[in-house]
Amino acid sequence: MSKKYRWLKITGPLLAVVLFFLIVNSFFRENYYLLAERNAWEEKAKTLEESYQKLQNENEELKQVLDQGRPGLIVTMLDFTPEGFHPPNLLTYQLKIEVANWSSQAIPAGSGEVLFALRHPGADAFLRSSWCRIMLPPFQPEEVKTLSLAGELTANPWEELLLMVSLNQQPGVAKVEVQLPAATNE
Repeated sequence: MSKKYRWLKITGPLLAVVLFFLIVNSFFRENYYLLAERNAWEEKAKTLEESYQKLQNENEELKQVLDQGRPGLIVTMLDFTPEGFHPPNLLTYQLKIEVANWSSQAIPAGSGEVLFALRHPGADAFLRSSWCRIMLPPFQPEEVKTLSLAGELTANPWEELLLMVSLNQQPGVAKVEVQLPAATNE
């Protein structure tokens, strides 16, 4: 029996030493992986910070460009309301355009254009387009006015309408896409 205990006395401390080195090795390996992960996250954070800083710089440049440009009439709201279809494929609509004078000067009466572009649902290319001129009243500094327009447009039910408003000699441009409703039986 002493031989059994003799091997036990030898393998016990040897096993303890091996376990100690395995634990120390796993600790260093885990520490290495955590350091590598930390370094990777630091690189990602630096990249994001650089991207953020770049976007901030571009934003400041764009603000300076916009501030250097002449302030003027800006379209702040564009509301297109289709009222219904009438034969032969005429769509009656109401259009409300809210225009604000962002300058510190009065702006005399002027004009602008409204562009209507129509395409089939899901299509990439526009099939038809038409436009109309709108008259703009004079604006006082920081004044906001709502222009109401009514009209008819050749269109088919369910078509997609791209509506763009451009104010002549002014920085204001706006666009909106509208899905036209189905024809109603009247």
